[in-house]
Amino acid sequence: MLLLVASATAQAESAQANTYVMVVYSDAAHGEKVLSGAPEEVIAKLSRKKTGHSGNLADQVNLCVAYTKTKQLDQAQEACDAAIIASKKEARRLERSALYGRRTTLVAETGRAIALTNRGVLHAITGESEQARTMFELAMSLESEDQSASNNLDLLEKKVAGRDS
Repeated sequence: MLLLVASATAQAESAQANTYVMVVYSDAAHGEKVLSGAPEEVIAKLSRKKTGHSGNLADQVNLCVAYTKTKQLDQAQEACDAAIIASKKEARRLERSALYGRRTTLVAETGRAIALTNRGVLHAITGESEQARTMFELAMSLESEDQSASNNLDLLEKKVAGRDS
């Protein structure tokens, strides 16, 4: 199982409570470089992958976060959407596994929750609150150990309520 590490995004290189959080795979797909502040290097390496593992979940998740951190939001959207597709493919692959069971389900759904949460953050930072809410709620409906969707939804609700006041 991959180690998951939260990475703050948007304008948030700081750890403020009013910052959305995206998740990267720190031990795969150059995740440590995303976390250490070298997203351009990650983009250069992962965006060149046109074959083979280009549909890999960890690649797409980390590419989504790297593009978001560099404010290349169109490319981030493409990578986030590709991560959601990759998470579905990974879930189907795991379902066919001879070792399929509760733990495998948890791994598959956690990957999907991460992809949905990251896409939700991208919606949130581009002002698409309803789409963000939908992504966070979908992620929360899955059997996942990741709490980022719930935390991000709470923040979104606070920000929307603040705008409506």
